[in-house]
Amino acid sequence: MNLNNKIAIVTGASTGLGKSISIKLALSGYEIILASRNLEKLNEVHRIINSKGGKSKVILTDVSNESDIENLYSKIDIERVDIVVNNAGFGIFNKIYKISSDEWDNQINTNLKGSFLMTRYVSESMIKRKTGRLVFINSVAGINAYPYSSAYVASKFGLRGFTSSLREELREHNIKVISIHPGAIDTPFWNKVNVDFPKDEMLKADDVADSVVHAILAPDNVVQEEVVIRRTGGDF
Repeated sequence: MNLNNKIAIVTGASTGLGKSISIKLALSGYEIILASRNLEKLNEVHRIINSKGGKSKVILTDVSNESDIENLYSKIDIERVDIVVNNAGFGIFNKIYKISSDEWDNQINTNLKGSFLMTRYVSESMIKRKTGRLVFINSVAGINAYPYSSAYVASKFGLRGFTSSLREELREHNIKVISIHPGAIDTPFWNKVNVDFPKDEMLKADDVADSVVHAILAPDNVVQEEVVIRRTGGDF
């Protein structure tokens, strides 16, 4: 694959799966735009990529904030953007009557609206160029419903609907829309979540990132439209 200084944007790139995907794409030859809300951790990923001979740039970004998205795209050459990995997301798990309106809105805005905004600002350029890969890190919660997860599941079911429609819209323009549905991954996502999952039995970020990058870098005439990644033993 001739990358010709192509750019890959990864949101939620500061830790966990986003960090692993960023490093692996950088080693594949892409210049990585590292986007998240944590500048210190983004700079750490930037240093790792540079130490391995890769190229990256840090842009502090809250994907739920449209002005942040505008700022991100204003700082790069959008015509070089070949990949956008929409990885930023979080969950709050609780009984329905204990979820506040702000907690509901924050999950919808980050997990669903953020992916819409990232796509909206780059799609016209990709359509004109007749190329591009839009990647959405969804969840098995975008396929199956789970208790105490109403806002999170709603955001992920919504994301699956959005990507399914988007895929049909962009197919004729040779743009790949790839949905990734992993099970529980051992990342900082779970540090503030009150669930009793054994972290040592969760999927590992590097293993999932290998599958994601494999789907992204498939031959031009092949697209893995939906990829479900689970433990061999099944979900918790």
